[in-house]
Amino acid sequence: MSWNPNQGQDPNQQGQYPGYTPPPNPNDPYSGQQGGYQQGGYQQQPPPYGQQQYGGYQQPYGAPAGGGAAASALGPTSMGMQANVAAGLSYIFGWVTGLIFYLSEKQNSFVRFHAMQSILFSVGLIVLYVAVWVLDILFAIANVGILAILFGCLFWLVGLAAFVVWIILLINAFQGKKFKLPVIGDYAERYANPSASTM
Repeated sequence: MSWNPNQGQDPNQQGQYPGYTPPPNPNDPYSGQQGGYQQGGYQQQPPPYGQQQYGGYQQPYGAPAGGGAAASALGPTSMGMQANVAAGLSYIFGWVTGLIFYLSEKQNSFVRFHAMQSILFSVGLIVLYVAVWVLDILFAIANVGILAILFGCLFWLVGLAAFVVWIILLINAFQGKKFKLPVIGDYAERYANPSASTM
């Protein structure tokens, strides 16, 4: 009994017998297809319903082109950043970063809104801090101990509340949401239009 090196292999496997090509199977829809062409002409399958196809990449309808985050739907920015990133960064150092992004951004009203809201929120907070601190000192000088203690506690409560609001504003801006503060948000929205050049 002689040893056969091809024993146990598929005789229809291409490459085993040089020059042999197996005949197409009529029951196999992919038989005879090579490189995206089918016998009898080019045939392309349409993408599934509810999806668009961009150069071989399927993308659901409504999603921003390029596969970016939802923030790209907020429009382009003149700084070359995503709108939600620029809006979130405008809150990082209060009125300083707010002013930087408000003056740097010329076309995106979403970024300008959050930048102006950051300015108004931090400046308003500074004014409130100074008022509470001055009243606390005046009551301490006037020897009104109860009011001095009350305003001293109020000073720390304002700081805690401001920190919570700052976190909420930061998260909403980075998520691409337009979160408006009760009074400050209306003023910020008024100056969010890129045509508003004066504060």
